[in-house]
Amino acid sequence: MDTKFIGRHQPGGIFSIVDRELFPTGSIWWVGSAETAASDAAGYGVNPDAPFATWVYAVSQAAAGDTIFLMPGHAETIGITAAAAITLAAAGLRTIGLGGRTRKPQILIDGFADTYVSITAADVVLENITFKAGHADIAKAINVAAAGVEIRRCNFEENIATENFLIAILTTAAADDLLVEDCFITTVDASATEGIEIIGACNRVIVRNNYIKGPYSVSAISVTTVACLDMQILNNRIINTLAGDDLAGCIDIVAASTGIMAYNNCYMEDDTDILTAIDAANLGRVENYVANEYGQEANISATRSA
Repeated sequence: MDTKFIGRHQPGGIFSIVDRELFPTGSIWWVGSAETAASDAAGYGVNPDAPFATWVYAVSQAAAGDTIFLMPGHAETIGITAAAAITLAAAGLRTIGLGGRTRKPQILIDGFADTYVSITAADVVLENITFKAGHADIAKAINVAAAGVEIRRCNFEENIATENFLIAILTTAAADDLLVEDCFITTVDASATEGIEIIGACNRVIVRNNYIKGPYSVSAISVTTVACLDMQILNNRIINTLAGDDLAGCIDIVAASTGIMAYNNCYMEDDTDILTAIDAANLGRVENYVANEYGQEANISATRSA
């Protein structure tokens, strides 16, 4: 009888039954700082009863196609000056946080303004993790320099009001097929420039279903430098609390980019014209709304098509 499930036993680990559509092709690693038996040592990490203590160590042990589970309540601080605090260089490596909204694993990027999480291998996945800024004006939380990366259900937050990310997610031109979805990005710091900055030419990028709030001096979602093709910017909720005139502070796409921009709901404290809150370049526009007064309903962000 065929079912959706496959049994698996990893040497030293537990026997597991998993959905074959999500079946990990490589090893499974467990990380849990809250577990009393946790240790960054040989013989640990393959069983949730004796996990690794840190994500950094787990990444050093993982290979292409492996899956790392961060256990509920895991908390870790990372930071190296003028360098990546952690580099995800194994293709297809997945890091999945376990736990609900109040038990989501937390990674504090601390100590330096120029440290970050670096993704240099294709098809890396980050899911259900909270990244917190532990220093003032950290240049970026995550730098994506490879294709096919997926960042899902992650939070990007301040540890305290004076510690912030200038940019939550930044790419290089190598980040084709990037997916950012269901993320929560927020800051109160006036130094913030973008929630997400995509540096072209990154094609087939999808940014959807995200909540982004902050006083962004450039734009909450920004595409810069070179045109990106076949993008999808969909169903995002954006609040830019930076007051200014004629600022494309919600979504700003570099000229000649193509794709679709649809069903984004935005608030921009621009007291001149809501039509300037979004610059869609050559993306097709469908039902994008902008408000610029808290007491007023949003209006369509461009002239309706004839």
